Amino acid sequence: MNENYFMGLDGFVWFTGVVENRNDPAKLGRVQVRCLGYHTEDLLEIPSADLPWAHVMMPVTDPSMQGLGNSPSFLTEGTWVVGFFRDAQEKQQPVIMGSLPGVPASAADTSKGFNDPNGKYPGTISHSGHTTGESDVSRLARGSDAENHSSLKGRRTARLTSIPTATKPHLDKVSTQTSAETRGDFDEPHPRGVADTGTATGQYPFNHVHESESGHIQEIDDTPGGERLHRQHKSGTYEEIIADGTKTVKVVGSNYELIAGTSNVQIKGDVNLTIDGTKREFIRGDYILEVLGNYTRKIHKNEQVKIGAGGAGNLEEEILGGHGFNIANSMIGQIGSGVDTNNKNHILSIGGNQATTVGGALAYTVGDRVTIRSSDNIMIHGNKRVALVSINNIDIVAGSIMNIQSAAVGTMTFSGDGSTITATNDSSIAIGLTTHFHRDTPGLGSNPTSVPEEAAVEE
Repeated sequence: MNENYFMGLDGFVWFTGVVENRNDPAKLGRVQVRCLGYHTEDLLEIPSADLPWAHVMMPVTDPSMQGLGNSPSFLTEGTWVVGFFRDAQEKQQPVIMGSLPGVPASAADTSKGFNDPNGKYPGTISHSGHTTGESDVSRLARGSDAENHSSLKGRRTARLTSIPTATKPHLDKVSTQTSAETRGDFDEPHPRGVADTGTATGQYPFNHVHESESGHIQEIDDTPGGERLHRQHKSGTYEEIIADGTKTVKVVGSNYELIAGTSNVQIKGDVNLTIDGTKREFIRGDYILEVLGNYTRKIHKNEQVKIGAGGAGNLEEEILGGHGFNIANSMIGQIGSGVDTNNKNHILSIGGNQATTVGGALAYTVGDRVTIRSSDNIMIHGNKRVALVSINNIDIVAGSIMNIQSAAVGTMTFSGDGSTITATNDSSIAIGLTTHFHRDTPGLGSNPTSVPEEAAVEE
């Protein structure tokens, strides 16, 4: 390096010009610029490829080294720039200090220099609607002009309304604590927090907008009373924070949130969660739910619960109040082992049929009386023996006909003194017992009412 030469030694020469190429082969963020007064607009005389490469001066917030800061610069073909030549004599080392906005009168003319050779800038921008004949400042930063920006119009058109919320179940037959509810709903907040920008927010010169070529947008809005932060992807996914601190996040595609550590969330108000598809939760650890108020569930179709899917598991419930339920149809269940309950009152009301199938023994132990009442028949059927045992009395009362029948030889024994068998008709007339036998019991003394077994006769 020539230590006797330094930038500015031979003078300081300004220039204004137009960027015609930004595809720097060295990837240093340089652009090729056509300078007024130094280069002709005749492309045959000086093609865009022959223009000098200009370094772009970055702000002090960018170190411009080792990938740090914002890089490369956001200069596009067709951008008007201002700068100086590091080599005032040769004018082959331009340095761009900044860009110059204006009001383009017409679209780019690709036949001349000082234009975008690609014919894109200036022109009509699809993602914003921006065109020639208007300020180069984004419509989003120009107050009411923002309502003509395609992205804002798209947000207003795509705004979701009348999103339904959940309602409590109405248990009119078993509970007095729940009542029918009218389904509520909620709306996606208005873009910018207002139905129309007007003078409420996004006012010039307070709204600072960064808008990319493809349509990504970032706004830092300092409008007094309408302060906002807005960031939007060209697809329509966005997040926005308005003046009162309300935040809206809308994802038009899929959403992924991965947290390597702990997530803590506190919500002071209500939560409305509406899912149009299926919700799945997979919890590898414990699931603890504590509700200080009422807990209700309303299921429009079926509910299935399986406990112990990964092995043996228990269901434990403690109800300090009542337990009421209403089953409109049948109740089917299976118990593989024993049932142990220690309750006070247990009332079961079934509107239809009940069927219970027990693979082993069935035992009921009741500390007080047992009453079985039916408006139709009662049948007790045993493939082997049916036994009725009482420490005290057994009463069998029939309001009409009573039949006691044995298909084989039967025995009826009364061991108490004074035992009697009495049969009368409706007129209190004794009914004779027919086809019966009296036999001596071996080992007992003489019984005048009986005959020896070998001499038994029919009466």
